[in-house]
Amino acid sequence: MNKGVCRRYDARGKRGITHIRPPASITRQAILIAAGLALILLAFLPPGIYSVDGNSMLAVAESIVTGHGVAVPAGFLGSLGVDGRFYSNWYPLLSFLAVPLVLFGRMLASMLHLPFHFVAAVCALSLSAVMTAAAAGVVVLLAHRFGASARGACLAAVCFAFGTIALVYARTFFAEPLLALLFVAAFFFAVQLSPGAVMAASALAALAVLTKPTGIILGPILSAYLLMKRRKLRVAALPACGAILGLAVYGLYNQVRFGNPLRFGPPWNFGLAYVPGGIGGLLFSPQYGLLWYSPAAILALYGIYLLARKHPPEALAAFALILGQLFIHSIWQYWSGGWSWGPRFLVPILPVLFSVAGQFEGKLKKAFLILALAGFVINAPTLFSYYERYFSELNEQPGAVAHDLTWSFDKAPWLHGWPAAVREVQDARTHNVVELFHSRNGPAHAIRDSRALQVVAIWWWVLPVAKIPRWVGIVAALLMCAAGARAIQRAFSLANQPAESNESPGISPPSR
Repeated sequence: MNKGVCRRYDARGKRGITHIRPPASITRQAILIAAGLALILLAFLPPGIYSVDGNSMLAVAESIVTGHGVAVPAGFLGSLGVDGRFYSNWYPLLSFLAVPLVLFGRMLASMLHLPFHFVAAVCALSLSAVMTAAAAGVVVLLAHRFGASARGACLAAVCFAFGTIALVYARTFFAEPLLALLFVAAFFFAVQLSPGAVMAASALAALAVLTKPTGIILGPILSAYLLMKRRKLRVAALPACGAILGLAVYGLYNQVRFGNPLRFGPPWNFGLAYVPGGIGGLLFSPQYGLLWYSPAAILALYGIYLLARKHPPEALAAFALILGQLFIHSIWQYWSGGWSWGPRFLVPILPVLFSVAGQFEGKLKKAFLILALAGFVINAPTLFSYYERYFSELNEQPGAVAHDLTWSFDKAPWLHGWPAAVREVQDARTHNVVELFHSRNGPAHAIRDSRALQVVAIWWWVLPVAKIPRWVGIVAALLMCAAGARAIQRAFSLANQPAESNESPGISPPSR
């Protein structure tokens, strides 16, 4: 019997529900991939948070740590609440998860005699890196579950982390990396079909809504999948109930703060008229299109067709999740996400999509790897610069207005990312980082006033502010990269070892 198969029997001794747990070797590979990617991503952690969204969510965590509840400073970080205090417009779960890291940052700031916010931001950013790496680890498990070989599953995970915009947003404090982890983990638990796994998927569906309201699609889709697999209604309904519970908790949180349970993020402005432009823009436009920033993801869509030939319910659920995430954002006027590097709102579907692509073999796998490499080249400049640098440069051009570049090929960010990153590094070399970080406070309105856009955007560059030589940080970063690469290599070595447990168990049949 395959070691990855666990059979349950009913009280009469007859075979009941069949579910499959990952073989030990696959689990080890997933852990190694996740650990290796986490080390590498942490080695490239930026020295601060640029976006308003991220700073607002960080402000909530900082406020909790300093004993001020969930209120934030007055101004652009929040809106006026019913009690006269200001509260963040953004999403709660990431803020609450960041609290232990922010608390650690507070202690570290005291030891280094640095501003609390400065250190807390770097500590909080590690969450996105770790969550992206964890999502890649689950990709290994889910890809193997979908029929990929052990090596194919590891390749899919690495291509997800390095060959897509997941690489970019692992260095930001947006909600999308957390939502990506919840999506793929919930999907993985759901396909196990066991009662405990369904409960876990349901809990994650609730957390997805607290991560971002658009996570509401996860629960109903998983419930529909469980019905297709002929689970009992009371079991199949659990993920949908989890999503409703998450929405209720979020509504209560909003009611207490704003007196309005439906106060979610930016202003609501929905309409079917936005859908064609939103779908086209998120998939194909030069500024936001998935095609240009994560080309391997477009080919990965073919994996759903391959999966459908063997396991239609799983393929349909994966496609519904992708289509649901695409539609729920395209129906919104601000589907672009503002200053985004590619389609930020599609990051949550990438782990599921790449799990499906783990089946690729032969020429299809070769093309997939080439496209993933192209994606890495496109996204790599954001490893040492803030992608917002290019948008700021556009806004500072003579007579420039914040015009729509959605379908402008000549000004597409993916074509100008490398030159903008080089200019940021050149600026950084002409500035004393200690003087720069003590020169001003508050939001900047030009590159010359911005501390973030005039540094090399890696944590060790700003170590002189803490009176630590840069070479100490460079050595530490190199050691982290080396250890991460070694862990990934070890995962592939395990995949190459011939073992019965490395064979894919496939998808369990529906119960009768």
